[in-house]
Amino acid sequence: MTAVRSLALVALAAVVALAGCGAFFGGGDSVGSEATITPAEVPTEDTKAVEPAAGGREYWGNGSVDTNRSAVTQPRVLELRPNCERPPGLVVHIQVLALQNNDPATNEGINTTWQFASPSNRGLTGPYSNFVRTIRSGFEPLLNATGVRYGPLDRDGDTASQPVTVVNGNGTTSSYRWTVRKQDEAPYEGCWMTAGVAPA
Repeated sequence: MTAVRSLALVALAAVVALAGCGAFFGGGDSVGSEATITPAEVPTEDTKAVEPAAGGREYWGNGSVDTNRSAVTQPRVLELRPNCERPPGLVVHIQVLALQNNDPATNEGINTTWQFASPSNRGLTGPYSNFVRTIRSGFEPLLNATGVRYGPLDRDGDTASQPVTVVNGNGTTSSYRWTVRKQDEAPYEGCWMTAGVAPA
């Protein structure tokens, strides 16, 4: 009985830890307009509040999420914004799932990814409208993929990267390496945000 109670407490602690956890892409109108999306909110005590995990489960690495486009991931993942409580693996997964559930009419998934782009990443990609064009032209397989496979997360200090392979409806695969960094300057000091995504 004591072993069962201990196991239940460990499981509860893990669920609570996952719930509190939480780049390179953007969203909105991709046709010639300047960014109409405001930058991600500066983290505050309110944004650091514990957020329940989507559907009570998350994907961390060496996982396969085939045809995972259910109510578990939408629209909850599209509402998430950076906070400094999320570990690097969760930051990657939020963005991949957002792109997988992107609505081409609103680009909500692209916008969610843009919110997780680090300030230096945004500086490289330019305004939001450029970011949307970049995703649509160079990273199109990530949009509305029918399946996703996550490789192991490699972490070295304040930098982490993870291989992500997406599958489309025809079974074609495309692979990427997602790199995230813990920010060391205000207003995102301590937050994991995307430094870049590259074809692998």
